[in-house]
Amino acid sequence: METLGSRLNELREEKNLTLEYVANRLGTTKVSIGRYEKDEREPKGEMLKALADFYDVTTDYLLCRTDIRKDQILIPDEPEIHLGEKARKHLMTVAAHLDDLDDEQIDEVNNFIGYLKSRKK
Repeated sequence: METLGSRLNELREEKNLTLEYVANRLGTTKVSIGRYEKDEREPKGEMLKALADFYDVTTDYLLCRTDIRKDQILIPDEPEIHLGEKARKHLMTVAAHLDDLDDEQIDEVNNFIGYLKSRKK
């Protein structure tokens, strides 16, 4: 059974980080990080958020409430879409405007995005 500690340990080992490195980055001790990973102690409030931010996962993932590491949009019959911070921030605004557009206008929006991306290169 997965636990908060096992998830923290797995995330740290995936990134080949030491307890000391994680502790230094989070302003705590390697003993504290080790205790979290061994389920001897649970991180509280701000430390839990700091761990989630550090490992780029949600607190729900750390707490074993979900197996999804980061916010994702799941569209039936489509592959999972992983959004970056900027995309999540603007997604609802853009999506709200799409309902007002016909298919041809949506194609124009997609073409314009492609154009902007090509200019950036």
